[in-house]
Amino acid sequence: MTLLKGSFLVTSLSTAAFLTATAQAAVEEGTLNVTATVIAQCTVTTSAVAFGEISPTQAASATGSISISCDDDNTLSSVILDGGSYESGGTRQMSDGGTEYIPYTLAVGGSPVAVNGDIGSSFTLAGTGPYSDSVDIDGAIGSVAAPGRELGSYSDSITVTVTYTAP
Repeated sequence: MTLLKGSFLVTSLSTAAFLTATAQAAVEEGTLNVTATVIAQCTVTTSAVAFGEISPTQAASATGSISISCDDDNTLSSVILDGGSYESGGTRQMSDGGTEYIPYTLAVGGSPVAVNGDIGSSFTLAGTGPYSDSVDIDGAIGSVAAPGRELGSYSDSITVTVTYTAP
C-alpha cells in the first residue's frame, strides 16, 4: 500500500509541475506611430451660368461665379477654364445630349475667356489667410435659330483648374 501511495504521489507531483509550466504568461510590446501633415489648401466653388428659358431667335446672357477660398498664405498662380464637354474648333458649346449644339461664350469682367483660358489675373488673393475672392463669369448666347435645330434642354460642363503654391 505504501508503494501505491508513493506512485500516486509521484504522479500527482508530475501533473502539477506540467500544469505550472504551461500556465506561464508572456508580454510583448510594440510601438504605434501616429503622424499627420497639415497642408495649406485652396477650395473652389462655383455657381452656374444658367440661361433659363430662351427664345431661339434672341440673344441671351447670364452670370455665374467662381469663388476661391484659401486657408493659409497661398500664392495663386492661375485659374483655368477648359473648353467644356462639347468644345469644337475653339468654341464652347452646349449639347442637347444628342446631335444639336448651341455655341456660347464666357467672359470675366467683359474680357472673353478663351478655351483653356487663364483668368488668374482676375483674382487678387494675397496676404495672410484665411481669405477668399470671387469673380463673376458672364455667359452669352447669340441667336440659336438654325434650320433643323431642335427645341429642348442644353447643357455643358466646364472644368475649373486652380493652381497655387503653399507657403
